Amino acid sequence: MLWSALKLAAERQPAPAKRGKKAAVVEEAAEGEVLRRPHVLLLDEPEICLHPSAVRDACRVLYDLAAAGTGWQVMVTTHSPPFIDVSRDNTTIVRVERGQDGAIAGTTVFRPDKVKLTPDEKELLKLLNQWDPYVGELFFGGRTIVVEGDTEFSAFRELVNADPQRYRNVHVVRARGKYIIPIIVKIMNHFGTRYAVLHDTDRPLTKKGKANSAWAANERIRDAVAAAPDPDRVRLAASTIDFEHAMFGTSATSDKPFQTVMTMRAEAVARERVQWAFDYLLFEREDAPAGVLAWKTVEELELAVAAEPAIEEQPAAAPAQPVIEGEPG
Repeated sequence: MLWSALKLAAERQPAPAKRGKKAAVVEEAAEGEVLRRPHVLLLDEPEICLHPSAVRDACRVLYDLAAAGTGWQVMVTTHSPPFIDVSRDNTTIVRVERGQDGAIAGTTVFRPDKVKLTPDEKELLKLLNQWDPYVGELFFGGRTIVVEGDTEFSAFRELVNADPQRYRNVHVVRARGKYIIPIIVKIMNHFGTRYAVLHDTDRPLTKKGKANSAWAANERIRDAVAAAPDPDRVRLAASTIDFEHAMFGTSATSDKPFQTVMTMRAEAVARERVQWAFDYLLFEREDAPAGVLAWKTVEELELAVAAEPAIEEQPAAAPAQPVIEGEPG
């Protein structure tokens, strides 16, 4: 009943008041004026007991209800990342952190206009929010690593799942593209929190000898990271060519996340290299493994890429079949 009522309130568009009309029209206008009076809606953790699809619908209803000109102000406390839509212009996020003694350690206010995103960046952020609503985890504190794609995410999540106690406050955020990384970085800079970025260097030219658009994104990432309020709380690193190339010296054409996790489980050395890179990005080590470059200038990337020989991409291999002891044959 609550969500049905809120949905009706969000969708209803009352007619503006008019003068010189008949009594019926005046009554309708009066009703419209009542709906336009300021209203405040307070909800504590509205995601509780909601189906995942209902969470998305509830989020849309609340943001629409508080759209410009509706007269509604909605205040929500939540622990659910999908309820945070940073692509909405009417979003204000207050993050409250508590110390171990229970006292409030500090608050941070986020508004999209303060981050100064361009229209194109807002559109990319909107798409990212649709692709992966859990990107909102970065607002909940802890240690954050921003990665380019699914392969790095899967590799690092494999480590987190293997030792959940050690990495319980670690958030690995997928940008799902190099050009979205600077947008996420701008948001992280706004909060002034510690974070790390890992992306692929790629190559300046494609196999056909044309300029590689992915290479051009490197400078944008560098500029965004350089704007961090405290450079000592940020780490920028690049996987030479790509993550698979940097970690294992190979590159698969498909099923990259699956192949990466299977390689980590099968080869102790491969897992140790990924662990090394992960700990470096978490500020637990001061040195990065070979293949992972901490960089500040594009010239450093050019030298690193030039030193790497081209590796023929390997097709994805079929998963190994388990051998059961005592099985015939």
